Amino acid sequence: MNFVRMFKKRSVYKLYNKYFKRAGVLCLLFLLLFSLYGCGASTKVIESEDMSITIGKEYKKETLANATWYYASPDGMALGIRSLKDDVEKSGLEVDSASDYAEAYIKANSIPNSPSLSQGDGYEYFEYTKKVSGTEFSYITFVYDNYDEYWIVSFACYKELYTTYKKDFIASADSVEFSKK
Repeated sequence: MNFVRMFKKRSVYKLYNKYFKRAGVLCLLFLLLFSLYGCGASTKVIESEDMSITIGKEYKKETLANATWYYASPDGMALGIRSLKDDVEKSGLEVDSASDYAEAYIKANSIPNSPSLSQGDGYEYFEYTKKVSGTEFSYITFVYDNYDEYWIVSFACYKELYTTYKKDFIASADSVEFSKK
């Protein structure tokens, strides 16, 4: 009889031990996953003038001449340029829409191969590749017409990474919001 009790106690102990080990392993896996991916957001919202946009949290604020805002990441960059329509008109450009402004921007910046314009949700955009200091970069540039201003939002990365990042760039472009007007 003592043997049966001892056997039952050991069986129960083995079952508890088995379940506690599994629970412990699962807890360690969850901790490992959270430490690798973190609990924080993978994006951040930046605001400049009357515009906001969501970009990846890996972008750090930098300064670039003539850019309204500029952020750099280890693999590329994001920038925004705001142009008041009055200033565009005073410069002598005849621009009546985002597509006109995009065409003028392409010409003024000698963008190679005259990229064609495509339409997105509330913007025009174009893509191109350009070699800078011996390294090839791919660019995607979005143009917004916001009442009395035009906005250029451009992303660039190493050419070999472009297909990986393109969907993120478009998601950022789709996140743009204007607060005034």
